[in-house]
Amino acid sequence: MKEQLTTRQKEVLSFIQRFRELHGYVPSYREIARHFSVNVRAIYDVLNALKEKGYIRHSPHKSRALEIVEEDPPPVVYLPLVGEVAAGKPLLAEEHIEGEVVVPESFLPRGGGRFFVLRVKGESMEGAGILKGDLAIIREQDWAVDGEIVVALLEENATLKRFFKEKHRIRLESSHPSYPPIYTTQVKILGKLVSIVRTYE
Repeated sequence: MKEQLTTRQKEVLSFIQRFRELHGYVPSYREIARHFSVNVRAIYDVLNALKEKGYIRHSPHKSRALEIVEEDPPPVVYLPLVGEVAAGKPLLAEEHIEGEVVVPESFLPRGGGRFFVLRVKGESMEGAGILKGDLAIIREQDWAVDGEIVVALLEENATLKRFFKEKHRIRLESSHPSYPPIYTTQVKILGKLVSIVRTYE
């Protein structure tokens, strides 16, 4: 992680970035000094601090020697988008892959595994913060611990519910008072919810 900047260092770095966006190249030392109404020596000290902290570097083979050190983008993964999940009344799950969803690698838990994405349809999991239209990131697994949110297959219908194992049956519980629990002895766990992706467009 890079060191924090002082107020002046932030101002100078911001000016360099804006100048480059406007002109297509970075400003010279004199242009920076003129913008801040200081002498070149003062700017030289600020730029040296920015170099030491890793925000800019010196490129001796270029006519304008300053170069902004770009941040590496966070690693991402491409997950298959598989149909929809009915968060409420079970909906027939599409078996084909509709596309791909790009998500930050940090959205996935450590430990590996295979993951896929399902789009939530319905309101039964609103109490758990899962809304209609959300993208549910699921880790493929055929087991669950009590209280975990899973994708469960009932005959040919998939639904997103909280899993509980009772003495002689399975209880699939919603997080909305309008949706009663589903009790069954025949259910297949397709995976466990690990993350939710939401857009606001």
